[in-house]
Amino acid sequence: MLTSQGLTGASARRERGRQEMRVAILEAAARIMETDGIDGLTIRAVAEAVAYSPGALYEYFDSKEAILKALYFGGADGLGAQCERAVASLPPESSAIDAIVALGRAYRAYALDHPDLYRLVFGGWTTPPLAAAVECEEEESRGGFGTLADVASRGIAEGTLVDLPPAVIAVTTWATVHGFVSLELTGHLTGGDGPGMPPASPEVGRQTRDQLFEALLRMALYGFAREEKRMAAEPAA
Repeated sequence: MLTSQGLTGASARRERGRQEMRVAILEAAARIMETDGIDGLTIRAVAEAVAYSPGALYEYFDSKEAILKALYFGGADGLGAQCERAVASLPPESSAIDAIVALGRAYRAYALDHPDLYRLVFGGWTTPPLAAAVECEEEESRGGFGTLADVASRGIAEGTLVDLPPAVIAVTTWATVHGFVSLELTGHLTGGDGPGMPPASPEVGRQTRDQLFEALLRMALYGFAREEKRMAAEPAA
């Protein structure tokens, strides 16, 4: 007769096996995207890469979109981890405002580094994916939005941010940054003299967009900073 300890051990081994296979699948998908692009990423191609049948792969990811979503949001190289690292790398004396600036910059940097994946995740599907649906390998992982919500809570507690529900601050800040990045990646915000207008040069366009993004952060933070803390809402270079 199996003991409860034996059953628990067997369950833990099965779960470790599932997690290891998920990692292997995502690593294979990332390699395929590197060599063949997003169009080359299919369930069949990933299944062949990990020596699985396409049907067996569906036990881990029910669609190509689910794989893309997991690649974008999850893992050590995903958006969530990059946002967490951005906050963790700040000096200990940094305020919540400093952390929100770091998160905004990290979000934009990741999107600009993965433009095709960003467009698919946020604009290519009929039903937008939810970051919360992606399984995390580490229970402690908060992801990009979870980290932003934590920072908002800290800012309210330390008296840096206005006393609003943390979710309101987090969602509004995310929507503001996301809107800018979406316009930038779809070519509507070029750094020229108007929407869609070409800049004097690619270098000038990027410099102007960087300046506009910093102004956007300043505007958002000014609105959420307590009046006596608004001077601190100036993003550091």
